[in-house]
Amino acid sequence: MGSRIMHYCITTRLNEVMGIDDPQFWLGGIAPDVHKHMQEPKAKSHFASFDPQGQIFTNYDAFGAKYFRDRIQPFHLGYYFHLISDQVWLEEIYFPIIKKLPQPQKKQAQESYYRDFWRLNGRLIDHFGLMLMPLEAEPVEIDEINYRYLPALIQDLSNDFKSKDEHKNEPLELLEWNKVLEILDRSVQECLKR
Repeated sequence: MGSRIMHYCITTRLNEVMGIDDPQFWLGGIAPDVHKHMQEPKAKSHFASFDPQGQIFTNYDAFGAKYFRDRIQPFHLGYYFHLISDQVWLEEIYFPIIKKLPQPQKKQAQESYYRDFWRLNGRLIDHFGLMLMPLEAEPVEIDEINYRYLPALIQDLSNDFKSKDEHKNEPLELLEWNKVLEILDRSVQECLKR
């Protein structure tokens, strides 16, 4: 649910603690969002499930059970952390602020939300001193995405860095800077707990 830059930031912060230093870890950290390039439903790449009340959630436990049986690959670990972070974002931002709004307010809030992502990208890159790591798509065993589409996602991330200054001084419409920082920190802590 967060932006590519938010996920990249979370992965960078996790690496600072865990010392993985493998570009595939960063690539895994943004990889679930490749569904857009594949023109596939987000639910598949994000291991979406529904609880008994019909509420959607990212089933990162199912991902871990499937891909962490023998050996944990850096790509899969980054992917897993993306799913955990998305669940935190759903619970803390999307559900309370947007999900229950009636139409057309919900659609307007979603548009503001995505515009805020662009405004936050440059702020987050500067705040955390993020550097774009050279990423390269390599064959990876994963059923939910096709790694051949990852170069397009890598290009999207590169474009995020190139355009970081375009909107960063515009006021946020829906999201709050301090709340975003709080959620990023909580995401890092949730990932480390797992």
